[in-house]
Amino acid sequence: MALPIAVLSLGVLAACSGTHGSERDRESTPPDTRAQAEARTGALQHRIVEAFPAGSVAEENDRRWVLLSCSQDEVQTAGGVHVTLATPVDVDQTYDAILHAVEPDGYSRARDRTPKGAARLTVTGPDDDQYLVTIYREDRDVRISSFSPCFPGSLTDG
Repeated sequence: MALPIAVLSLGVLAACSGTHGSERDRESTPPDTRAQAEARTGALQHRIVEAFPAGSVAEENDRRWVLLSCSQDEVQTAGGVHVTLATPVDVDQTYDAILHAVEPDGYSRARDRTPKGAARLTVTGPDDDQYLVTIYREDRDVRISSFSPCFPGSLTDG
């Protein structure tokens, strides 16, 4: 699913969590409800944070969930996490560790750069969920934006 450029520039990203082993097999279909989408998305966001080097995360703050329209009768939930680093991290090694943590669950990656030139990792799941991870080395600031797969609903549900 293509996301509008304006949404990407806001630093929001697509999310839905993958799980390990047989749990992933059981949950490899898009969510049916907003609560399921937010729970799965939040779980994968935290797995991404857990992939950072030990002791490097000083603070982790979840952002408020919002609904975005996918079609006339489908929506997706969007949210994210703001992380403050206690110590600098090697961006490439950290992005590799994130992929290593989620790849067994069918997640793939792409790398690009933000308009300000920061390296960005996009992680896409088997259900079309996405996570944009940007580490701002100079500020020790990390933005993880996420978008769930689309599920039945409308913007008036939220």
